[in-house]
Amino acid sequence: MTYSLELKSLRKSFGKTDIIRGVDLAVTAGERIAIIGPNGAGKSTLFNLISGRLTPTSGEVLLNGQRIDGMKPYEINRMGLSRSCLLYTSPSPRDGLL
Repeated sequence: MTYSLELKSLRKSFGKTDIIRGVDLAVTAGERIAIIGPNGAGKSTLFNLISGRLTPTSGEVLLNGQRIDGMKPYEINRMGLSRSCLLYTSPSPRDGLL
């Protein structure tokens, strides 16, 4: 099966500190997933690795079967993957969705 986005043994370290440790993920077209966790868990680092803002220490990021880890963010964007932020102005994220 070909996945739209695939992470294989993705790892990111800053010095001796491992932030992302061996993440494997496969997302098919039209599928939605959520990455949740407390502050400092590595969520932003994971998204920075996927979008090309950071280069993995090891592992692979594939978009439609093509390796994109190590590519510049603008190159990844031209392939159809971009990063955006959602800001909540209501009291809670749940209220914002309702």
